[in-house]
Amino acid sequence: MEHGMRFVEEFPEVRKLIESLLIKRELDEWYKKKCAERLEIPSELTEIGNLKKIESISKISPSEEILLHLQDLSGAEEFLLNQQINIKVSKLLPIYILDYSYSIRHALIDGVLEIVGTAESLEMIQGTNHINRIMASKGYTEISYLYDFYDTVYEWGDLPNIEPFNRRLTLGDVLFTDVLELC
Repeated sequence: MEHGMRFVEEFPEVRKLIESLLIKRELDEWYKKKCAERLEIPSELTEIGNLKKIESISKISPSEEILLHLQDLSGAEEFLLNQQINIKVSKLLPIYILDYSYSIRHALIDGVLEIVGTAESLEMIQGTNHINRIMASKGYTEISYLYDFYDTVYEWGDLPNIEPFNRRLTLGDVLFTDVLELC
């Protein structure tokens, strides 16, 4: 990733696809077909250490989510830590993002503390490294959740045929949500 440059400028093949999808509207049927596909979960994900369960959330959408639930960690004073790695995979391009969630219980906390953030534990970091190796071997590229995912692709004024739903159209909107409302 080059700083100061939009993702679609750095990767012209992505810009071309997005232009064909949103501006020229040449790929509506292809888009519908891609949204209906189910992605195959790489079997190698089962080799991640401390894995408790893999869950796939597949719906008619331009993306699919794979949730990796890691083994719970417990300790003194009713401490319980649940960790989850979320892989969101685009069906439109071989691109994915990772995010992480934690759930903490403890005798000193009333209820459950839910945290979403970065990989902070050894299990999460090792799991991330394993996921990145697997996805790279399958031809996928990880995009940055903090930078690329929220990178502006178009301003709404450039898209007269699409109803605005936030301040600007981001790469994450285009590749992971149904902005065309065709699915």
